[in-house]
Amino acid sequence: MIEKATSMGTLAAKSLSRNRMGEVTRVFRKSVYIRAGDDFVLLLWGSLRSPMTINVEENRSAEWRIRAGEWCILSNEAVRLEAGEIDVRRAEVFMSALLDARKIALPDGPALAKGVAMLRSLYDVSSAGPTLTSDPVLKSFIMGTLLPLSSGRSGLVHQPGMYLNLIGRGAGFTPAGDDFLSGLVATYNYIARCRKRRQVSIPRNLVRGRTIPESAVILSNSARGHVDEDLERLILASTSGRTRFYGELMAVARRGHTSGIDMSLGVLLCEAAVADEDSGGNVLEDCLDILWRP
Repeated sequence: MIEKATSMGTLAAKSLSRNRMGEVTRVFRKSVYIRAGDDFVLLLWGSLRSPMTINVEENRSAEWRIRAGEWCILSNEAVRLEAGEIDVRRAEVFMSALLDARKIALPDGPALAKGVAMLRSLYDVSSAGPTLTSDPVLKSFIMGTLLPLSSGRSGLVHQPGMYLNLIGRGAGFTPAGDDFLSGLVATYNYIARCRKRRQVSIPRNLVRGRTIPESAVILSNSARGHVDEDLERLILASTSGRTRFYGELMAVARRGHTSGIDMSLGVLLCEAAVADEDSGGNVLEDCLDILWRP
């Protein structure tokens, strides 16, 4: 079987250019993770693009028979698996727009509070059981890191140790704590990049062993601005001065059981803390009142 890739992210293209063997680590209904050295390539039978993804036409995913543990060959011509190959030679290359610098205009307090209220409603109706909002580790992180940031004390957000207890925390293929941090650090570092300020670094050796390898790489990529296009659109829309960004918020929030909600919450609480840091307001506290109200 031979199929053609429609799109390929910049990180995936870099991995394929090394012409090496890869190993299939996870197989889902429409996606496959392949370990390529210290990184991962995601094969996706769908249209959502990201820097680590190779997109294939969705309507033929059921025809592939791929098993975790099998080896494949990665090259700048194709991904060759036991079941067939995916031709990447004419794939459009996708690069995250968060790598560019723009003028930042954060949402006002009511807009962020409305967004958090929407996420709270989604948590309330989730069938995934106890969610991240009920986890005392999240509350400890917010009180110890984001609240100081909101009052102008940004030093703690740059200490990698502050993130340790959240990494690998919670349920899901990508743990809830990882998803929250992915949204948070992608947003914080985008704002810092645009303002030419110090960015947050989460070293891979800090993450390794605390969560599954795929999630560790996703978190590391997010900190460097390499995110999928839905998360990218949310961050760009909510930092562009627009008064409404709720369509983009829902596009991220609806993925997985709570993965998208957790990721979106990281985006909004980061923006609330930075907005307070800018103006001396109480936006973060207002958002937290909504999030944790009985």
